[in-house]
Amino acid sequence: CYEQWDQIPSCGAYNDKCFFHPDYGVAKVSKERWQGAQKAENNTWLEQRTSDRNEEHARNFNNYAALTMYGKMGDVIEFGAGPFTQSLTIFKKTGLKPKSVTLVEPLAHTYVDAVDACRYKNGSLPGLNTTIMPVPIENFAQDRQYDTVIAINFVEHVQDAFLAYDKVLNALNPGGILVFHERFWPDYDGIEVANRREFDLHPIRLSNRFGHWMSTEFDLLYEQEQRERWGNIGYYWIGRKRSTPMAEGVATLSKNMKAHAAVLAHNGFDEQSIWGNIYNGQDLEQSREYMSYASLQWAQTFCEVGFAGGHSTVAYLTAKPNSTIYSFDDYGKSQLTEFAYDIVKRIGDVKLIKGDSTTQVVDFAASFSGVFCDIISVDGAHHAEFPRNDLLNLKYVANYPNIVLIDDYHKTDWPAVYDGVASHVSEGSLKLRHVGQSSIHFRGKKKQWAIAEYELLTIICAMGNLDRVSFVTNMIAVASVHPVVQQILIIWNGPHFPDEVAKLTHPPNGDARVTVVNYSTNSLNNRYDPNLPIHTGAVMLLDDDLEIAADTISCAFSAWKRDPSKLYSFGAGRAISDNGYTEADVGEVETNFLLPRMIFHKSFLQIYSNEENKPLLDYVDRQSAHCDDIAFATVISKYTAHPMYYIPAYYKDLALPGISSQKDRCQRRIECALAIQSFLNWTLSTVKSVEC
Repeated sequence: CYEQWDQIPSCGAYNDKCFFHPDYGVAKVSKERWQGAQKAENNTWLEQRTSDRNEEHARNFNNYAALTMYGKMGDVIEFGAGPFTQSLTIFKKTGLKPKSVTLVEPLAHTYVDAVDACRYKNGSLPGLNTTIMPVPIENFAQDRQYDTVIAINFVEHVQDAFLAYDKVLNALNPGGILVFHERFWPDYDGIEVANRREFDLHPIRLSNRFGHWMSTEFDLLYEQEQRERWGNIGYYWIGRKRSTPMAEGVATLSKNMKAHAAVLAHNGFDEQSIWGNIYNGQDLEQSREYMSYASLQWAQTFCEVGFAGGHSTVAYLTAKPNSTIYSFDDYGKSQLTEFAYDIVKRIGDVKLIKGDSTTQVVDFAASFSGVFCDIISVDGAHHAEFPRNDLLNLKYVANYPNIVLIDDYHKTDWPAVYDGVASHVSEGSLKLRHVGQSSIHFRGKKKQWAIAEYELLTIICAMGNLDRVSFVTNMIAVASVHPVVQQILIIWNGPHFPDEVAKLTHPPNGDARVTVVNYSTNSLNNRYDPNLPIHTGAVMLLDDDLEIAADTISCAFSAWKRDPSKLYSFGAGRAISDNGYTEADVGEVETNFLLPRMIFHKSFLQIYSNEENKPLLDYVDRQSAHCDDIAFATVISKYTAHPMYYIPAYYKDLALPGISSQKDRCQRRIECALAIQSFLNWTLSTVKSVEC
């Protein structure tokens, strides 16, 4: 660290410059600085609070749904437990019971004695086999490993973040689960000017790079970033510890790359062909980062634009030998590409697609409608509109989750790549996660790359009436060209499948794919089928008699992205109570339901369709009131412990003859809603409003 300066800068009042490192932020402080922060922390909890943002953390972890799917806790250790712990909230939200719990908290004795609401005041957590260790993590004695490690908002309280992370990593069994949250400070320079209380409490302030470095030993099961009020970024993730450390993987990659280069050199290829951009024989930083994403557990299908000499393909096969790689190349160096392809296809499942990527990716998406890519590598032509068009076409084959690796991302050296990325980011379809750079120049240009992900939306529209084909066609015309819409699913309910509906299907071609799914049974519950071919995180549910605008989609998607753990709608308000089912303007106390112009996370489909809800779904199917929307909203509200959230987005209800105009519909909706609430033992609470 000291090599960064000719002279170590000094510290002072609200100034930690002497501890600051330009790559990682403040990762280690003096014992005196740490002890002062511990004293401030102690004083905070003596104010007799009762929670440490437990519900806020739960929301940002999507109520720990990833742990519920994993299905077990085993032996649990929580670092930085504080007086209230996050463990108890996790056990409550998931319904999972641990085999044992160990709490590591340096101020544990003080909290037991002086904090009335301390959760382990009697020496243990209620009903759980508990061990309390009142030591700093730096002094934590490593004598065993655990199945689950909880480390929520604790790193900023330690003295040495690097040592703390080593302790966390070593405490976890291979294959074990880490629940991690910390705040990262991309703009912090060691001097606090806005909030001195924050400075006193939290000596450690890390950069985003530290957070990425931490995650490289894990397969991520859940991830979310949250911009917070002081300009910092709250980073929430749940990961499974890999069995093979990243250092071993990078060593293997270096060996494989050198072997690949040696074969090319032996066969007469020049220096520019021997070494690829992601590994040049001098610097491993980009290779290490690409491998960390390529080795994610869920990464099985790779799509890359720009095969050339096969160097990135070698990296992906090193990280995931059993993966499938679809590689697009224009054959600008046909002899090199043919020779390199002959090498790599012997060691892995690599399919090379020849031709201009801006047309070949579109043709591929149309011909292989079932192939979606977990890792997408963009390294094709670097000039004109090629980078932008590659990113446009590849989003229609992006899976969820996905990672996009973009080589040569530099504003001055590679402006077309930089501008192409910027255009998709500004449209909202691409999220830039991280920009990496090498310490060297390669072939006269600065080595820089970007890590991104597509953020996309699937629209579901249920139909059962041929009279509405023209209205659905109009909706498709608006939605299919929106930059965040990947696919539109039309649900046709009924045994007869008319040609007029079948003709709505079309492959992506600079616009969204439209797929018609035919169900033989007529049920509005079909639109909540978790087996629908959805490859995005966000799902928007629309009726077949709505008029929407591009701004409708932008507004709803923007609100959802800020907090995907909630159920949103821009539909009209209703009041459901024992006394009736009536219209209610949003903002009125009685409003607790919104008509189904909804946007939500795709996982909600699985939650609604769980086996335990099957009697409810069967009941809803038997009701002429068609109250599936009330059932879905109530199930999700109970699961998330949130009301519905209203978004002020434009739509026009065309009020066509159909279900909504049936006589006595409101009375039947009342009866159905009351039965749903009784079945679930849950009542919808008052709707809240959010902005676009």
